[in-house]
Amino acid sequence: MFNLRRAAAIAAAAACLAATGCSAIKSMAATQAPQPATGATSAGPSGAGLNLGNAPGASTFASGDASVAASVVPPNPLGPPADPFAGTPADHWADGAAGIAAPAAAPIGPYTKTQVEYAYQTMRQLLIAGNLDKQTLLGGAPTAFADLLIPSQKSWFLDGLGKKGVDKQGDSLDTRQWVMSFEPGSTQFIGSMIKVHGSMRGKAVKEKDGSYEFDVVVDYLFVYPIEPPHQPDDWMRIVSEVAWTVGFSNWQGAPSSFAPWLESNGASAGVSGTDCGETDGYSHPDYPVTVTTTPGAQPSVSPSGTPVNPYVAGKSYKDTCQATTGT
Repeated sequence: MFNLRRAAAIAAAAACLAATGCSAIKSMAATQAPQPATGATSAGPSGAGLNLGNAPGASTFASGDASVAASVVPPNPLGPPADPFAGTPADHWADGAAGIAAPAAAPIGPYTKTQVEYAYQTMRQLLIAGNLDKQTLLGGAPTAFADLLIPSQKSWFLDGLGKKGVDKQGDSLDTRQWVMSFEPGSTQFIGSMIKVHGSMRGKAVKEKDGSYEFDVVVDYLFVYPIEPPHQPDDWMRIVSEVAWTVGFSNWQGAPSSFAPWLESNGASAGVSGTDCGETDGYSHPDYPVTVTTTPGAQPSVSPSGTPVNPYVAGKSYKDTCQATTGT
């Protein structure tokens, strides 16, 4: 971790401290989905034999009303408490993958219960791989996530890792922003728990040509307690919102007739507690004191807009760096 003098660092980080916060908007670069092949509503895979690795089984969410405005306790400058989620709504949320609970499967439109179950469990795998995989979170190769994509989208995702520049909207071209990934060397986790809360639903979508696509729509919050390596007095919480839509259809070139496609036009995330204006695809924690691992680099965008509560799902982000009520 590169350290600036503490007085200078405090001044540079003041715009995005946890007490007021900001949310750096991450969105997926536009990708063109392949056209569905004929017979898009065929039986497809059975849904059996899904590999969730070591992830815990799904469970219902813990009690707690995320719609209530958070009364957030700012991080303690002397170091993290035994419960780094204390004083936040996340303290009552489920731990890790247990917070990603797929709905009970039932037939929807022309799709069978088996197909719906397969779609829900595939989405669950994608959320786990993209937001809870330790290697990915610490800035390593996002292999677990890439391996869940169909070949054409996997190739596009892997080819875009490390891509420089921004699109016309100012969003990074680096596809790493599809997953939650902290800048390598910037972060270590406090304890072993990540709190998770959100929703998942499926719907049958009829296209103009009369064919169908099955969409799984999710909106989840992930809360990460972190600190710079060996600097517990600089600890903080990061809150990431993940809003994805995955379409299941008989995509051309897919290995099955009911395959997933992560839709760029319905995928976004707001990460609260990170520097704004970064374009390398990583999330850069805006630590209260230590602000960057890159010498000379400073946040280039200040938070703006009406502050949003990062602990409430379904937020409407209007600015590249949205002000928040704090993490």
